[in-house]
Amino acid sequence: MTGDTHLRAELYLRGDTYGTFDAQQQVLNRVKRLEANGVFSESMLAGEWQRIRTMAEDKRSGALATYEEFRDWADRNSYSLEPAFERRTRSFVGLDRVDDVVVFPVVSLAMYDGSQLKGVFPCTDEDRTYTVGDALEAFERGDADWLAQFDSVTVGRTQPWLEPGVDVTP
Repeated sequence: MTGDTHLRAELYLRGDTYGTFDAQQQVLNRVKRLEANGVFSESMLAGEWQRIRTMAEDKRSGALATYEEFRDWADRNSYSLEPAFERRTRSFVGLDRVDDVVVFPVVSLAMYDGSQLKGVFPCTDEDRTYTVGDALEAFERGDADWLAQFDSVTVGRTQPWLEPGVDVTP
């Protein structure tokens, strides 16, 4: 991989977890090193999402729009976002209401080239799971062809749906 890359790395961290800060920081530092070494033209901490987002009501951020974009990529590539991303229902005691929700992973990474979504990690196929660590290891060892195994999907944006808002300093 050369310094003329146009890859943009969007890193997503879940902010409502305990005991994961150091691991999240290690991933963030790896992404920043790859950018500093010219592997990525840009990297960004795309924002913070909470564990559960309600499909019907929660319009506070771009978390659900991001999820739908990731899901579209996975569907077109015959991958699944589960078990890292989980869609399920949530009911409330004493109410007849049942909501569809998305449970987000502690760390996820999306790779873009302009408006092309090249890959979402973690994801799974019939044979294996492709983790954030797998993607970063491929970039760290300079494997320019690793990302080519995934088909890209055109998205209507070149900036994250989520606003930056995570304090990533220790």
